[in-house]
Amino acid sequence: MLILTFIATVTALCKTTFGAATTLNSTISPSPDIVPISIVASMAAIQLPGLGGDTRIFYQVPDGSIWIAASTGPFSIGTFYANNILVPAGQAELGTPLAVTSIGDVDYQEIHLFFISPSSILSEWIFQGGVGWRGPGGLACSDCINNQNFVVQSGRVPFYAMLNTNADSPATLRVGFISSGAPTGLTEADFDPVHGWRLGQLNS
Repeated sequence: MLILTFIATVTALCKTTFGAATTLNSTISPSPDIVPISIVASMAAIQLPGLGGDTRIFYQVPDGSIWIAASTGPFSIGTFYANNILVPAGQAELGTPLAVTSIGDVDYQEIHLFFISPSSILSEWIFQGGVGWRGPGGLACSDCINNQNFVVQSGRVPFYAMLNTNADSPATLRVGFISSGAPTGLTEADFDPVHGWRLGQLNS
């Protein structure tokens, strides 16, 4: 009797919760341009206000390749206009976290997409205006971070990337990850044109 009462209670709760949600959304019609996307794990995205909210979304599909989708702005008002493979299968760990940052306020001067390789190496693809995308498995990329052989702890998800805006520091890019080599733990790689890539730890 207790089990039946519990089931009845949960059923009623589900009907109340999800039924209400359905009612609230009943006036929203799917876009006729919806593109089915199968995503393995995390996603990453950037938007440039100078381009009217133009957006790039990065995601990994079940075969391990990483794709890039483009929209003119928020899905509710924007137009989806591109969806293409970027990083070939075999270059990224299946289920890799993704992090992305860009340089340029009015145009995509540079885009840096970071991910983890099947051998746990912190890896990167770079877009530069007039050049296009470069990275492992694509056009040669001597300045990509994967050439530094920074090893990420297997199965550790924490991951971030940002553009450094501190005028007192020459660094232009910052990438945070959980390192398997020295220094271990939460580690940040930063890049500037003078020093190249350097590693640092979060200090108290």
